[in-house]
Amino acid sequence: GLSQTHKHLPEMQTICGLEKPPVFVPVVDDYYKGMATTVMLQKDAAAVYDALAGHYAGQQLVSVAPLGYTGKLYGNAMAGRDTLTLYVCGNEDRCTVTALFDNLGKGASGAAVQNMNIMLGFEETAGLL
Repeated sequence: GLSQTHKHLPEMQTICGLEKPPVFVPVVDDYYKGMATTVMLQKDAAAVYDALAGHYAGQQLVSVAPLGYTGKLYGNAMAGRDTLTLYVCGNEDRCTVTALFDNLGKGASGAAVQNMNIMLGFEETAGLL
């Protein structure tokens, strides 16, 4: 069978309290910036959406799209931005959570600036928005 050994699976399983690691599908295409990362879960989509929407309510850099979004998800839609948008789709038995972000923005460098701002007591979005 296929074995999925992505380096982030153990932390995803631990942080989310999952019995088994999720199916993790990072998609990087041939465009300069942008990334769509999808995790498939055997969880109720509405419950996952509620948890994410509640957790990120009022955040400036992370937002959650309406549950069951049916539009197209373009991997480079967030190019040049320091924000990340989560999309939850599915039903009572299983769902997908897709994160759209700029891998050169919200990815490593944007997250580093955001975390530095928080640690130093600056406005979280200083130098980002």
